[in-house]
Order: sequence, then C-alpha cells, then structure tokens
Amino acid sequence: MATNGVQQAFAPVLAALRTMQSNVNRAQKEQAHQYLEQFQKSTEAWTTTIAILQTSDATDEARLFAATTLKGKLPRETLPQLRDTLLSLLSTFSKGPKPTRTQLCVCLANLAIQMLEWKDVLQVVVSALGNDPSSIACVLEFLHVLPEEVTEGRKINLTVRAAESPFLGVSPSPRGACISI
Repeated sequence: MATNGVQQAFAPVLAALRTMQSNVNRAQKEQAHQYLEQFQKSTEAWTTTIAILQTSDATDEARLFAATTLKGKLPRETLPQLRDTLLSLLSTFSKGPKPTRTQLCVCLANLAIQMLEWKDVLQVVVSALGNDPSSIACVLEFLHVLPEEVTEGRKINLTVRAAESPFLGVSPSPRGACISI
C-alpha cells in the first residue's frame, strides 16, 4: 500500500489516465496524452509506476500503464532492487490481470538481458514464483517472453557495461548502445 505522500505524487498520472478514458473534449485528451508522454520520459517515472502497481487504489488500466512505462525505465544503479521489486509484483499479479502480468514479465526479461551479473535468472524466477501453484502461469509467461525479448528484433537500451559484452550483437547508436537481434 502506498503512503499518502506517494499517492499524491501519482495522483496527476491517475487523473490524466481517467481523462484519456472519459468522455471529454479532444483538447483535454490531447493535454492528458502530452502529460503522460512527458511523465513516461521523466526520471521519477519508475518510482511512481512501482507505487501505482503497489497501491490498491489504482485501476487495472492504471496498473497496465504503469507496467508498460516501467519496462522502459531500468536505471542501472537500481537494477538489483528493481529485480526484487518486479519479482514481488509478479507474485502479486500472478493471477492477473493478464495484460499487467505480461508487461511485468517483459520488464523482468529486459532487466535480465541488461543485468549481466544476474547469472541464475531462471533459478531465481522459478524459486520466487514457482512454489505457489497459482503462480505457475506467471513462470510460464516469463519463460515465453524471455526468448521473445532476445529474438524478436526489439531494441533494448543497454548500459555501457552490457554493451561491452562479447555475447551480444551491439550496434552503436547516438542515443546509447542498443541490441538488435
């Protein structure tokens, strides 16, 4: 459960999402859309999205937005903490809603690709989620999206350390190293 201060921090995001789903004029929807795009690019987006996912006050649509935003926000200095948080969130959302669970699995897969020091990915995921029969679908979904994230030709921003890996085909990019397979 998020604290009141954290809830106030993500209140504008939830308000913008409600605007996007409501029957308001086009200008208001455009303003809400622009706010959400700016939010997704912000440095505080990852902490806010985690808070949205951890609160009971958010709608399924808000949680899906948060999970989708989170997969694009993997700050290097917080990867181990983020991994633990994602595993906890996957445990929470193991029964659904499925779109949110899928986005969290994709986020964890992207993190696993970037976090070269995480050598026991499958063991940790199965250990964290596989002991509860209701979480088996979540483990299977992670096992499904992990190879897709590596092979589907998506570009994943890599840290410099990950970009130096001899095991990854990396192309230099003006916006940072990207892997494309």
